[in-house]
Amino acid sequence: MLLALQNAIDALLKSALPSLFTGGGAAAVTFSADSWDFDRLSADPIAGQPGPEDAVDELLFDAAAPAGPYALTRPPYPGPKRVYLRSTSGELVALRNTEVVWSPADAASFSVVPAAGRVLCGFEHLHVMYGVVAAATRLKSLHKLALQIAGADAESAERAFALSLAVLVMNREALQRSASFSWTAGGYQADGTLKTLRFTSGASPGPAQRTLLLEVEVELRLERLLGEDEGGAGEQVLSPARTLGSKAIDIDPVVPP
Repeated sequence: MLLALQNAIDALLKSALPSLFTGGGAAAVTFSADSWDFDRLSADPIAGQPGPEDAVDELLFDAAAPAGPYALTRPPYPGPKRVYLRSTSGELVALRNTEVVWSPADAASFSVVPAAGRVLCGFEHLHVMYGVVAAATRLKSLHKLALQIAGADAESAERAFALSLAVLVMNREALQRSASFSWTAGGYQADGTLKTLRFTSGASPGPAQRTLLLEVEVELRLERLLGEDEGGAGEQVLSPARTLGSKAIDIDPVVPP
C-alpha cells in the first residue's frame, strides 16, 4: 500500500537532485518489501450502516481545453459539491460556483467555465469533494519500509544519502499528499491517506550503501457503494392489508391482540 509513496520519493529525488540520481553513474534508489501491522484498535473493523459518506475524485485537467466535460466516478448524494484546481505541487485552488456547470440530465457530469483572469497554467487535476451513499468503515495500518541508496563509492553514497535526507524532510508534506490513493472496482471503494511519515533509523550495510528506515501510518476508508436500488428514501409506508392510496404514510393505529 506504499507503492504511491515509493514512486513519489523516487520522482522527487530525481527532480530535486538530477546530478546525483540521473544519468551515468547515478546513485540507485531501491526499497525493501513493505511490511505492516494493523492498528489493534481498528484491526476488527465493523461496517457502518449505509449513509452519506465523503468522496474525493482526482480528474485529469487540461488547461488548454478546460471545459471538459467531466464525470464523477460515483453517483453523487444530493448536497454541495466542491471543485478545486490541483497543481503539480499539490496546491489546491477553489473554483467558484459560477465556474462549475452541473448537467441537469446527469448529476455526475459537469463542465468548467473559468472566470476571466483565472490562471490555469500549472494545474493538471480537478480535485472534487462530494457526498455518496455507502456502507463504510476505517482501518489503520502501521508500515515499515527501508529506503536504500547505493553509490559508486563511499563518498558518493554518503553525499547522496545526506542530500536525500534534506530533500525528503523538507518535502514531507508533499510526499504525504502524493502517497494518497483511491481505487474503485465492482461496487467497492478503498481510499488510502498517509497520516504520518517518520524517519526512524539508518544503517550502512556496505561502504557504498546507505539505508533509511521509514515508519508510515496509513488510514484506509473502505466502502461498499450502494446501487441505484439501495439506500433510497421510502416513498410509502403501509400497514398489512392497506391498499395504495394518496397518503404517503398509512399505518393502522390499532394493535391486534
